[in-house]
Amino acid sequence: MSAYATTLVVIHVLSAVMGFGPTMAFGLLGPMAEKNPGPGGLALMEGMLAIEKRFVYPAAIVVQPVTGVLLIFARGWNHDFFSHTWLLIALGAYIYALIVSFGVLSPSLHGMVRLAKEGKAGTPEFVALAKRQKLGASTGVALILIIVMMVWKPGG
Repeated sequence: MSAYATTLVVIHVLSAVMGFGPTMAFGLLGPMAEKNPGPGGLALMEGMLAIEKRFVYPAAIVVQPVTGVLLIFARGWNHDFFSHTWLLIALGAYIYALIVSFGVLSPSLHGMVRLAKEGKAGTPEFVALAKRQKLGASTGVALILIIVMMVWKPGG
């Protein structure tokens, strides 16, 4: 592997660890916030939003796609692209995780923070948004699938 490709791999992996690793803790922090509808719960949710804004967004929207595409070309996976099943599975899982994260999880967390700030934590609207957060477990599974595909590369 060239120094260029190695550098891309290092950046890609570090970005994944820094950008997505902390979100694995959201499965613990969310229920803790739900059980503490006061200032403590709000602080936990605001912390989750800060992680999302400072780590997840830059990794998910910029670094991962850019380094991923560059790696595809640097490693020659663009040739017979659709024959690399492991890569297609990983890309599908990534796209799924993005859609769920940015389409469901992030908007519902923002709504929960807004309601908590308005003193409406525990209301039916808040509880409905909190229930949507349970979909976050599926993004964790998607991230694990991506890691397995990237390391194992079955059929690759």
